[in-house]
Amino acid sequence: MIQLSSFMWLLAMFCAFIGFLRGWQREVVVTAGVLVVLFALLQFDPYLRGLLLFTLPRDQVFLIQAALFIAATLFLYQARNLGRERARDDVEGGLLGALVGFINGYLIGGTLWYFMDINEYPLPQLIVAPALNSPSAQSISIMPLVLLGGGTSGTGDFLAIITLGVFLFVIIRTQ
Repeated sequence: MIQLSSFMWLLAMFCAFIGFLRGWQREVVVTAGVLVVLFALLQFDPYLRGLLLFTLPRDQVFLIQAALFIAATLFLYQARNLGRERARDDVEGGLLGALVGFINGYLIGGTLWYFMDINEYPLPQLIVAPALNSPSAQSISIMPLVLLGGGTSGTGDFLAIITLGVFLFVIIRTQ
C-alpha cells in the first residue's frame, strides 16, 4: 500500500513532467484557476457540507467534493492558453513549466487528500487513515488547504492573498 504523502508527491512529479511539456505560461494559468477553486471551496465549505450535503454519508460527500474539484481542474487543463503562445521551445521555459507543474500537482493531490481527511477517510476498503507516526500522518500539516488556508477552521486569508497575487500576475502577463 502506498502512503498518501507519497501519492501526493508522485502526482506532483507527474504534473511537473506535464508542465515541462506544456510550458510555464499555460501552467501558471492552471495554477491561478486551481487557487481560485481552492479558495471558493474553502470559503463555501460550511455551506456545501453543512447545508447541502449534511444528510449524505461521508463517502458521498467526499465523492461530490472530489468530483467538483477534479471537474474544475480538468476544465482548467483543457482551456486554451489565455496569453501568448510560447515563442520557442526552450529548456528554461520547460524547466519553469516543470516547477509550476510540480506546484499544481501538489495542489491537486494535496487537496484530494484534504477532502479525504476532513471526511474522515470515507472509503476504508480503498484508502485507510494514516497510521500514527507514519510519513503521511506527519505530512498532514503540509496539505495545501491546511498550509495556505489555516487548517480546517482557518479563514483562508493567506490563500486569498496568494490567489489574488497569482491572478494579477496572469492578468498582467496576458496583456
